[in-house]
Amino acid sequence: MNYAYIDPGTGMTIASSLGWLIAIFAALAGLFAVFFKRIFNFFKNNKKFIFIIAAVIVIALIVAGVLMNKKESDFDKKIVILGFDGLSPNIIEPMMRDGELPNFSSLKKQGSYHRIATTNPSQSPVAWAGFSTGRNPGEHGVFDFIVRDPRTYKLTLSLSNIKGGKPKKVVKTSSFWDYTSKDRIPTVIIGCPVTFPPDKVYGRMISGMGVPDILGTEGTFSFFTTQKEDKEKEIGGMVFHIRNSPTIVSHLLGPKKAKVRAEAENVKVPFSIKPQNDRQGIEIEFQNQTFFLEAGKWSDWKNISFDLGMGRKLAGILRFYLVEVDPEIKLYTSPINFDPRDPFFPISYPEEYAGELVTAVGLFHTQGMPMDTWAVNEGRLAEDPHIEQIKEVFREKKAMLDYELGRLEKGVLLCYFESSDVIQHMFWRYTDQNHPLYEADAKEEYKQLIYEWYKRMDTVLGEVMETVGEDDIIIALSDHGFDTFRRAVHINTWLRENGYLELKDPYAESGSELLSDIDWTQTKAYAIGFGAIYLNMKGREGDGIVKPDEAEKLKAEIAEKLKDWVDPKYNAKVVSEVYSRDDMFSGKYEKDTPDLYIGFNIGYRASWQTALGAVPEASIEDNLKKWSGSHLIDPKLIPGVVFTNRKVTKKDPSLYDITPTVLKIIGYDYSTLEKLNFDGAPLF
Repeated sequence: MNYAYIDPGTGMTIASSLGWLIAIFAALAGLFAVFFKRIFNFFKNNKKFIFIIAAVIVIALIVAGVLMNKKESDFDKKIVILGFDGLSPNIIEPMMRDGELPNFSSLKKQGSYHRIATTNPSQSPVAWAGFSTGRNPGEHGVFDFIVRDPRTYKLTLSLSNIKGGKPKKVVKTSSFWDYTSKDRIPTVIIGCPVTFPPDKVYGRMISGMGVPDILGTEGTFSFFTTQKEDKEKEIGGMVFHIRNSPTIVSHLLGPKKAKVRAEAENVKVPFSIKPQNDRQGIEIEFQNQTFFLEAGKWSDWKNISFDLGMGRKLAGILRFYLVEVDPEIKLYTSPINFDPRDPFFPISYPEEYAGELVTAVGLFHTQGMPMDTWAVNEGRLAEDPHIEQIKEVFREKKAMLDYELGRLEKGVLLCYFESSDVIQHMFWRYTDQNHPLYEADAKEEYKQLIYEWYKRMDTVLGEVMETVGEDDIIIALSDHGFDTFRRAVHINTWLRENGYLELKDPYAESGSELLSDIDWTQTKAYAIGFGAIYLNMKGREGDGIVKPDEAEKLKAEIAEKLKDWVDPKYNAKVVSEVYSRDDMFSGKYEKDTPDLYIGFNIGYRASWQTALGAVPEASIEDNLKKWSGSHLIDPKLIPGVVFTNRKVTKKDPSLYDITPTVLKIIGYDYSTLEKLNFDGAPLF
């Protein structure tokens, strides 16, 4: 999974001014008055319609009653699915051989273990959408973190879609829980990616990756410091420079609030910081809360409320971490999460389920990407507090799993764990001696951390195995594998060097993000996201110049040149394979997908700048960010894993096989599954 990707937009505006709403309500009241007067006169002169409508209402109530009282399925087994993001066969297999993963080894002995093909591209939202639907991105509509409007070249995030003040479903086809719910099989989904807003299941669901913070981003931290800095840009957060004094006053930023004939502004909550005389900590005060925070410590969850006007409040929760007090004050505040007891948008189904979980396990992160990797990348959080944060997110998820296992009598339970993925993203550099940030004298804890978290996932599996019977089914899997990320590749720069992209200023050394400096009248291809290349097609893109009859030849030419690209530093090929749209996608949404997708060799990955459409000066450079492990490479090089207590009979299993497997277990026959036209087939 790739955490804390930068939001290329400006968040969301979720509140409006009172005057504007009063005008709207007045206009609507007038329209309704006219409408109901005409309706009344119509029925007065056509009384027979009253009886027709009454009959329709009665029939509707009868049908609703039948549906409400429909007999629950007689399926009496448990299906427990554990999603461990990012577990690699290259790590798990030798650890099993060495006896370090006894529960994975036991499950393999009981049933089966296989490497499992991931999706193309091997991005977490794409993979988990493929897992849950059994269909490729051309069918479910999720094919990259970053997507563009071809007419305007505007970039947006794909994980959430909030329009008209309401979140819209991102995955555009049915998931396995839609089928189990239709058949009234109890279903519980904990934290699966790309489930915001939550689906209406016959059971319970808490949303995962895709739930924004209260700013509408995937996670924006705040950092308050008295230290003067020369840093030009902060990625993933906001830095506030404060003056060192006995009482420091600043503010916490909330959502944007729209105004009539004025630019939307963030709602602000004032807060104060009082350094203690012994310089061991600070006192923080806001909204009638006062608490002491010691240096090097996390606070517990704190409540915060933002006034949106018209009596509306937005409830949030956040945590503080005091980096230091002396010689400078450095205070980190987490992205502000929606309060699960009163979320502004629904984050669970039924809506009260999130509050029920608070009662059962305590307050928890609601933001879909809960671990703040960008704060670590930017040097705002060190490794140790980051590890504490990862452990806390894991504790929350494990507590939810235990809570649901304790009352699971039958049906389907899926629980997703992201911790293993984040640990590998941020700590791979301690295992790769060829990584530019490798530290030979680093703490042994950091060097062993990835392996320790594989053992932790093994422990989770073992505890779950104790709760299932012989007739029950358990499936434990990862969505993809993992490997090192040593070199950052700037695809747009390569396109420029090879004559496929031009800047408005041909003498400029670089071009800015959001495709803002590109000369579309001279550009044939451009890149966004993490390996996606789009042709600047005439009739499709707003200023397209590539004619349809030129497209295939141009794609083939770009692909061949990319596959010949050699990195002079290592004398190694940068690209393993280049995939055409036709090789990857099929279905209703195929037309929206990239024309080409790059499958990188191990060690290489599209840069953060490429993701947002920038054109840096050099085409390739060392990855000097702590985000040092990756899975955004050729899917053939990073398969995931699947364990089950049943013998897998399908040859070459893939992530698309899980949904048809679940449906077969609950009673779907092969002819029905064939009609559903999945991209996978049952594992057994």
